[in-house]
Amino acid sequence: MKLVIIGPVGSGKGTQAQAISWRLHYSRHSTGDLIRDHVDAGSPLGKEMKGMLDRGDPVPDNIIMRMVVPLLYPAGGFILDGCPLNMMQARALDAAFEERHGGPSRVLMLDGPTDDELIERVLGGRLVSKTTNYTYHEKYAPPPGPEQQTDPGPFVRPSDDKEDVLRRRLAAYRKEADDLREYYEKKGVLALIDARQPLEKVTQDIFDAIDHPPQQTTE
Repeated sequence: MKLVIIGPVGSGKGTQAQAISWRLHYSRHSTGDLIRDHVDAGSPLGKEMKGMLDRGDPVPDNIIMRMVVPLLYPAGGFILDGCPLNMMQARALDAAFEERHGGPSRVLMLDGPTDDELIERVLGGRLVSKTTNYTYHEKYAPPPGPEQQTDPGPFVRPSDDKEDVLRRRLAAYRKEADDLREYYEKKGVLALIDARQPLEKVTQDIFDAIDHPPQQTTE
């Protein structure tokens, strides 16, 4: 199964993608992780993208697709988190999918919270592991402790988690959201998920939407 999770910043895409990938043993590919990896490595592309992120500018579509498309080709189930963000990316993604997979099995759109609620979520404690790139939240999904031995951290706040930057990212997403929703509805693959609910209920709704019983994690 090829799953795509989309939604505004702060809606829980990364947290839900992690939960699904752990329980179904799917690969997870996150555009946010890819960008952070380049920025942290100080690659030429990373330096270019860091300036964009610091200003709150979107990373150009051609760069996003250049990073994402090669990840779609290996066999097996996977989850793509955070792409597409607009119609250009949606069409480019479909073209890449058609070469090997015939399109995504399901597109899960997280929706519901207002911009103010999303910003409060992010600034209220979003953390990223420097070791695994997993996303956590101090309040809603705390990182594991040392006794769990699942993620050693360290856990840091993303450098671009600033209110002005977040508002620009949300405005850019809102401009495209209705078109993305209509596009995937017409393809018959869209599932709307209410992201205002508790994390576990959102996870259960996702499993219901993909008609797949959740498996217990072995961690």
